[in-house]
This record gives sequence, C-alpha cells and structure tokens, in this order.
Amino acid sequence: MALVLARFLYGFSLSWIVVAVLIAATLLCIRLVGIAVVAFEEEHKGNIAGAACVAAVVVGALATIAWLAHRLHDVLGASALVGGTAHWLAGGNTLSPAAIFGALAGFGCLAGLRGWMYRPPRDPAQAQDKAAAKARRKAEAAAATDGTPAGRKTRTAAAPRAKAAARVRGPRVPQLGWSALFMLLLGGALFAFAYGVDPLSVPPDATAAATRIYHEMAARARPVYLAAAALLAVGALFALVWFFWRRDPDK
Repeated sequence: MALVLARFLYGFSLSWIVVAVLIAATLLCIRLVGIAVVAFEEEHKGNIAGAACVAAVVVGALATIAWLAHRLHDVLGASALVGGTAHWLAGGNTLSPAAIFGALAGFGCLAGLRGWMYRPPRDPAQAQDKAAAKARRKAEAAAATDGTPAGRKTRTAAAPRAKAAARVRGPRVPQLGWSALFMLLLGGALFAFAYGVDPLSVPPDATAAATRIYHEMAARARPVYLAAAALLAVGALFALVWFFWRRDPDK
C-alpha cells in the first residue's frame, strides 16, 4: 500500500510540476516575442528571432520537466514509503496505474482550481435588487432615528421587516462542502486500504510468521495512516466551516 501511495504521489506531483513549468514557459515566450518584435525594424527578422526564442524556451521547458521528474523520483525513492524497493515506480509494468491515476487526479484538481477561485458573475438584475434593498434599509435606519411622528411611523413599519431580515441567512459556500466531501472520501478510502493491507493490531491468533510480517510492514504503513488521518482532519475542518459559515446575503 505504501508503494502504491508513493506512485500516486509521483504522478500527482509531476502533473503540477508540468503545469507550472508550462505556465512559466508561456509567460516567458510572450515576453521574449514582444521584445523581439520591438527590437527589429524589419518584420521577418523579428519573426525569426521570436521563433528562435520560442524554440529555445520549449527545449528548456522540456529539459526542466525531465530534470525535476528525475529529482522527484530520487526523493520519493529515498523515502520510507518505497523502503528501498528497486524499480519502484513501474515494477513489472511499463506504466504504473497508480502513477497514471495520480497524474489524472492532479490535472483534475488544477482544472477545478479555476472554478474555486473565480465564481460565475451574478445576475445584474439580482445585484441591482440587492443594492436597492440595502439602500432602502439605510434610508429606513436614518428615518428611524428621527423623533418626528413620521420617524416613529417608519420605526413601527420597519420592525417586522428587520426581524424577517435578521432571520434570513446567507447561502453556504459550495466549494467548501465539495472539498470536505472529497477529503473525507479520499481519507476514508486510504484508511480502509491501509487497514486491509496492514491492520492496526496483530490478531490474537496470528502465527509467528504473520506477526513477523506485521512488524516489518508496520513502519511502511505508518505514513499511509498519517496521510489518511490528515485528509480526514482537513475534511472534517472544511465540513465544520461549510456548515457554520454563511455568506453575507447582500454580497
């Protein structure tokens, strides 16, 4: 199980590395092409210089991805998850399914990151209604401080609306709820797999050979249990925040 987790982490981390390097290479290409276009008066020379810059950046990006992939392989290969296993990434297969699943999970998280950061724009009509309601409440509050009969009448009419507005709570944040569900499910699945491979305690009727194997695998299974506990804790925290925190209904 620890070896499968190491392969998953390799694919997941490598997907983020690839995206980060490609984003940096894209920004660098845009900058260099802009400099090349301005630096040459003749258009064809600027195009040649820009193409050369793009080719050099692409080659450099591929070399950087390969170098970082090898360093990531060395770091995970020296960790307790691998335990000194030779050819730990693929084993007897050409491609590791766990590494492929980790890469797909990494790209999926990156795809959902934009939806987390940027919410869709609100309906203009709904925004105008909220702004008008907010302005009306401010006007009623200003009129309620007046000591004239009109002010007392305004306070009397605004009291039921104020009580109703106090009972209205804003909507929950759906991103927190989905993140909590994902963390809890992933942590529960990881804990179930770890427990199936290496239980927390030795059965009382276990043989001496089984007890020896259990003690040998306990050190390698401990990081898996820690990762499962961390995912469950983060998921529970997100669930609590999602349940108690509400957005301002006026925003």
